[in-house]
Amino acid sequence: MKHVSTLLTALVLASLAAFHAAEAAVSPTKPNIVFILADDLGWGDLSCHGHAFIKTPHIDSLAQSGLNFQQFTAANPVCSPSRVAFMTGRQPARFSIHGHFAAGLNQRRGMPDWLDPRVILLPRLLRDAGYRTGHFGKWHLSNNHTVGAPYPDAYGFDEWAVFNGPGDRRTELPQNRTGEAVAAFIRANRDHPFYVNAWLHEPHTPHAPSRKAMEQHQGLPVRDQVYAAVVTDADNTVGLILDTLRLSGLESNTLVVFSSDNGPEHTGPESTWWFNAYGDIGLGD
Repeated sequence: MKHVSTLLTALVLASLAAFHAAEAAVSPTKPNIVFILADDLGWGDLSCHGHAFIKTPHIDSLAQSGLNFQQFTAANPVCSPSRVAFMTGRQPARFSIHGHFAAGLNQRRGMPDWLDPRVILLPRLLRDAGYRTGHFGKWHLSNNHTVGAPYPDAYGFDEWAVFNGPGDRRTELPQNRTGEAVAAFIRANRDHPFYVNAWLHEPHTPHAPSRKAMEQHQGLPVRDQVYAAVVTDADNTVGLILDTLRLSGLESNTLVVFSSDNGPEHTGPESTWWFNAYGDIGLGD
């Protein structure tokens, strides 16, 4: 059996949301929910999980102050179906989505061109419960710029800005602006319960690390330096979101969930890019 690594899974979102739902019976305010999803991040790519040189203090703070789930699996080893599972709470195969959405391949795979927006969806349920809903960052619940693909508002999002999604390439969100968009959403909705997705590009290829993050990892072989830098950029985005919650006075009434979508991209024994990405569970048989 092949184990696929994530830091947290959809189970976390469901179980913790249920926990706070029970609290709501005695609390006059609904908890805000922020769901941060990294792309192709390995379990061992974090300093809280023992990485030798990548430091992820902001993600580590979530693990230290909250719950760190270390027995887990992912609904699928690639992007689109794992995201379908997060959005629906169901196995993506129920919707015939078992691979990433890709023009020219979907029909041959027996797949639709996008997730049907009429299915039961977490953002719509929360919006119907009185939440303001937002989605910023990667989408990939359809292929890039697919003609006729539904926009995120059809899935229950009040506000959104995405890449790897529908619409014109000229209007898509730059991949390195996800944190800023989420921070703006939080500030604008601070007086109203909200649910927001922050779906990051990092550390998916192609890698485009910031100059500052590259400077932090000088002295490493270039391949390691680049990968460490993009993980650092992801951690800094988490830090921006956490700082925005704190400065907005929302820290104590917000559930923050962090996960990777499906674990690291390279799984072969020849891959040395990801440090202990599978942790102690190994690759399995």
